[in-house]
Amino acid sequence: MNNYSYTDLPSRRERLFTALRVPAHIQNSLQMSAEQAQGKLDFRKWTDYRDYHITLQFLGDTLVSDIGQLRKALRSATFGFQPFELQLSGWGTFGLEEAPKVLWKGVEGETDQLHFLQKRLVEATSSLGFEAELRPYSPHITIARKFLGRDPGNEDKGIFEVLPGQFLGVNSWIVQDFVLYVTQPGQAPMYEVVDTFSFS
Repeated sequence: MNNYSYTDLPSRRERLFTALRVPAHIQNSLQMSAEQAQGKLDFRKWTDYRDYHITLQFLGDTLVSDIGQLRKALRSATFGFQPFELQLSGWGTFGLEEAPKVLWKGVEGETDQLHFLQKRLVEATSSLGFEAELRPYSPHITIARKFLGRDPGNEDKGIFEVLPGQFLGVNSWIVQDFVLYVTQPGQAPMYEVVDTFSFS
């Protein structure tokens, strides 16, 4: 059951986005990899493991009074959609490789279904005034932000040379729903579920 209540202040704005949650065993795998990386690389912010997710669409600051219509649009997008499988893949970065803005883990598997879901959500929300990002959709799980440097002993190595390899546990999961998240700055975890949309 979600604790978030959006009925009390309809004129307030909340920062919202849709995403795939990451199940507990994947969170644990990523947390172990992140802890190994933290000993070798210095980033300003490491994502709380409870906040690991795959963004589908960033919706931005949204009037609380509009959330009801948004939920209806998102629910309509699940009609006829089937569960699909994803698994973790390699490391990647956004920005300059020697000083990246974002360190992330990729996903592979039935990514055609993932892209189809993302496209369907963008189409469902467009009638409400939400716009797609201009850059191509690139699904990933953000691990850290704003690179500050390498820790002592790793100064001469490239970022990808010091990152841990693939975790040997189970790295796949079945996606059966997506969520609408609200951002709660300063809290840990920072993202709270407003609603969950299961595939019919």
